[in-house]
Amino acid sequence: MIILDVSNPAAFSGKGSIIVLEYTDEDSAMRAARKIARETGRAVTVRSEDMRVIGSIPPPTTH
Repeated sequence: MIILDVSNPAAFSGKGSIIVLEYTDEDSAMRAARKIARETGRAVTVRSEDMRVIGSIPPPTTH
């Protein structure tokens, strides 16, 4: 199981959302995380089920 932690630093509470997706490989999880970051404008951290950080995607920047 791979865990995607979606955070919104602009939110008043400063809390994020936890999205749990069952992927068997890290590449698929990272692709999903990039898509979530792009479509929501939020940072996404990808973790293994033991909470080890696999990767982090920053929120997209707008110019």
